[in-house]
Amino acid sequence: MLDPFDIKLLAALQQNSELTQSELSLKVNLSATQCARRLERLRNEQYIQSVVAILNPVKLGFTVAHTLVSLRAHTEGGNEQLHRFIETAPEILECYSQTGDADFLMKVMTRDLEHLSQFLERMIRVTDNLASVKSSIVLKTLKKTTALPLQIVK
Repeated sequence: MLDPFDIKLLAALQQNSELTQSELSLKVNLSATQCARRLERLRNEQYIQSVVAILNPVKLGFTVAHTLVSLRAHTEGGNEQLHRFIETAPEILECYSQTGDADFLMKVMTRDLEHLSQFLERMIRVTDNLASVKSSIVLKTLKKTTALPLQIVK
């Protein structure tokens, strides 16, 4: 169970994972030793999955697309090829199985529209169980965060 100090620690790390132990302890009002112990526990209990550098896709020249995939049929084990494609395609950053009109929602990064077209063709060739594939190109990002809304944690 998380207490208010754990929440403060996690919130501080979400904003800047490069904080030193002393900077972190000042932010959460705990000693550096207490912070270190809590951080170790939070890692061991997998509240902290990993610490990464978040790269700027625009600066690197990527095009972002959200792709909705609908299946013709839902059979047990019938979509293994598609699942394997999803897991191994480097262009797919995120993929969610979901309710609603589409079965999957993917966040796809490509170099340009031609690369997106090639990616979609590869995906379509993988399985004959696709009913529809619809992609929308991101024109402008209005909000983007990796920070979870810790203020709503009970």
